Amino acid sequence: MFEFRYKELDLAHRFEEAPETKPDFAKHYHDFYELLYFASGECEFVMEDVRCRLGAGDVVFILPGEHHYLDYGTDKIPCESWSLKFGDTAVPEFLISRLSRKDKFYTVSHGMIRLLKDLDIVSGCEDEDERGTLAGCKLIELLVVLSHTPCSGKPLKKNKTIARIVEYVDSHLREPLTLAEICSALSLSPSYLSNKFSEYMKVSVIQYVRIKKIIAAHRCIIFGERPTRAARDFGFTDYSTFYRAYTKIIGTSPAGK
Repeated sequence: MFEFRYKELDLAHRFEEAPETKPDFAKHYHDFYELLYFASGECEFVMEDVRCRLGAGDVVFILPGEHHYLDYGTDKIPCESWSLKFGDTAVPEFLISRLSRKDKFYTVSHGMIRLLKDLDIVSGCEDEDERGTLAGCKLIELLVVLSHTPCSGKPLKKNKTIARIVEYVDSHLREPLTLAEICSALSLSPSYLSNKFSEYMKVSVIQYVRIKKIIAAHRCIIFGERPTRAARDFGFTDYSTFYRAYTKIIGTSPAGK
């Protein structure tokens, strides 16, 4: 088992005898990519409008900004998992592009298991730069294998109402979205939409909209766009509002400080 960080890499191999759903995990989102592999255990996994049961052998690839959470329930089945988090510059662009076009659920292959176990060996390197460099190479190799792995075809429960809301929000991120506008566009009452969304996603629709906007703006900024321009592009008429939301969600100021 290990856990270490190096530049844009945040890698871990964990075993939990009695895994618990963390109280704040229901509001889980981030501005980087994540690969999850479950070697043992079970949990209910929700990502955007999709819900499914994950267990031994399941792999999930999560894109930046995708709202997701794990619910281990009350059974307390021991869980072993690998979590690989990484930024855009940690892996070649063609790999990200290829994986982003595919479904997000896979069944682990023998080649992937070998590479994951190699990470356990790499984690023992005493030299930090050597460990981080080797881990980065293993991650790239792992993603190459994953990109050639067929999607699992795992049965997914898709909530049609949530799917409509998510699709509308994603396609209108550069507009100043309000609850009233979303309800009007989807012909849903504010109370129904708010209650349905919060119950399923564990976050309010307005919080979700702001998180999506900020993460999308952040990704524009890290690729060179000026913060003031990014704020305008994603519907923030007041830069101070954008600045406060950005700092809270990303953890740094738009200038990276």
